[in-house]
Amino acid sequence: MKQASRISQILTITLNSAFIGAMILIALVLVSFWRSSEPQVFLDWFTAHSSKIDRFMFPFGPGVLILATVSFFLNKENKILWGVTMLLITANILYYLIYFRPTNSSFAAQSIDIHKVSAELTTWLNFHWQRIFFAIGALITSILAVSRTMSQSNK
Repeated sequence: MKQASRISQILTITLNSAFIGAMILIALVLVSFWRSSEPQVFLDWFTAHSSKIDRFMFPFGPGVLILATVSFFLNKENKILWGVTMLLITANILYYLIYFRPTNSSFAAQSIDIHKVSAELTTWLNFHWQRIFFAIGALITSILAVSRTMSQSNK
């Protein structure tokens, strides 16, 4: 059981790190490109490519949540830290479901008023950074949990 616990904990950290990296790449590269484009050019690009980004990004949040949940149940010593990790990733996922899914759909369907695209992209980026900070918080709590587990097993 200890081996399964260690594997789930390391996989949680690894997958969440990849998730954070992908979200930072989107914030710094894609959003910069989107904001520098004319609104219609952005919408056309988003219509053509957003489904690929969605398919790539979607497994990260649920994957991290599943692994953190497994770690919560397998790691008896650090349930509070794993619980906080789960809450932070759940908040990240809720942002997606409540804001990003409908907003991304309005971009892809081009149903947003063309004059509101720039302002919406600013809001989109602000919420995106909040998701990144939730994921970083989850990364910190999961690293703390693993560190405590390692120090407790060395005693």
